[in-house]
Amino acid sequence: MSRDESGGQLRRPPDISNRTAALPDGAGRPGDHNRAAGAGRVRDGRRPVRPQETGRTEAAIAAYRHAAEAGNTDACWRLVELFQRVGRTEEAITWLRTRAETGDIDALWKAVELLQESERAEEAITWLRTRAETGDTHALRRLTVLLYQLDRAEEAITWLRTRAETGDTHALAHAVDLMYETGRAQEAITWLRARTEAGDVHALIWAALLLCETGHADRAILAYLRAIESGLPNALAQAIGLLRRLGHTDEAERPRRCGITPGRT
Repeated sequence: MSRDESGGQLRRPPDISNRTAALPDGAGRPGDHNRAAGAGRVRDGRRPVRPQETGRTEAAIAAYRHAAEAGNTDACWRLVELFQRVGRTEEAITWLRTRAETGDIDALWKAVELLQESERAEEAITWLRTRAETGDTHALRRLTVLLYQLDRAEEAITWLRTRAETGDTHALAHAVDLMYETGRAQEAITWLRARTEAGDVHALIWAALLLCETGHADRAILAYLRAIESGLPNALAQAIGLLRRLGHTDEAERPRRCGITPGRT
């Protein structure tokens, strides 16, 4: 099982150092940065603005900011790179956090990375927790990973379980994954059973998955059947897949012979 929806591949910002587009002219129009790209090329009788040559840092920042706000993604990352190059990391963090507030996932990851590098992990944790508690699932995932990286898995599990108790299905999934990763599968199954008895059908499907992982296939099938009865999407397809993997072809085909197929009741 994976720690997040990306299958364990954490989303990262583009590789800023490998970007090749030249400084945009501030308008943010597609193609403008390509026309300005060649070193020494003249446009309207002027050389393109080259901050590394002219030292006009403020002008470059203003141009990148204007282009980024107009939707030029490349300009956004060049602005962050420039801030870092001239030792203005705080401004880079502020810019990235503002972008993250609008739903930019890559900006969120990069902001947390810079906060960590600046020895401000607690600030990152507080920010991510606040965003997660307002329903930002990306912040929830990033917080889980950050706490795990800081060897604070127990803290992450406790917080995620508390969130799950309020009905946050994403928190439940991350809690189960983290418990499994830290060798606490049986504890997770016990917790999920209690959640199931409280009427949480999502806990039921996670219990089935964990039972599969821990070698309790028969109990997993029973859990899947209960999930199917509860009307949980994809439970039937998962149960059929499990039966086939276990070699129970006849049982796997029985729903189809009865006119029941995945996605239709």
